[in-house]
Amino acid sequence: MSHLADRLLVLRDEVLVTVERGQGDPPGSEIFDAVVRGVAALDDTTPGIDLTLHDAIARRLAWGDTETSILGDAEDVFARLIHAAHRSLRDPQEEALVLDVASQVVTAAARIVAVAAASRASRERATRLREEIAQKTLHEVLEQQRDALARLTGG
Repeated sequence: MSHLADRLLVLRDEVLVTVERGQGDPPGSEIFDAVVRGVAALDDTTPGIDLTLHDAIARRLAWGDTETSILGDAEDVFARLIHAAHRSLRDPQEEALVLDVASQVVTAAARIVAVAAASRASRERATRLREEIAQKTLHEVLEQQRDALARLTGG
């Protein structure tokens, strides 16, 4: 299968629609690279989790990319890869393998993004609750101060 992975690497520029982008990888490169790794690992008996894909998506999120942009890039790469594989690969079984691996990678990417979004939502909710509790405590302290001032001034 590594021969197929090598042939997929030839499609990288076409699939990623590379243009002069300066330093860094084009959007969706983590998806394409994960597909190539997945195809190369098809002979492994226990392929395992692609931590490189997880790290790449986490890095994009940390640098401010939105969940929507990451999923959009994955969708675009998937569509272009399937088109390029259909055009370039002569064996229908190889094309089916690439489609299967690409589907698994995009599904894994969506799962990673969903977990990150749920985690972010949970953190934001906890932050909002802490803020609400702090506001309530501040309001109570101000009420106690008003009561104390009223007692001291005799009013």
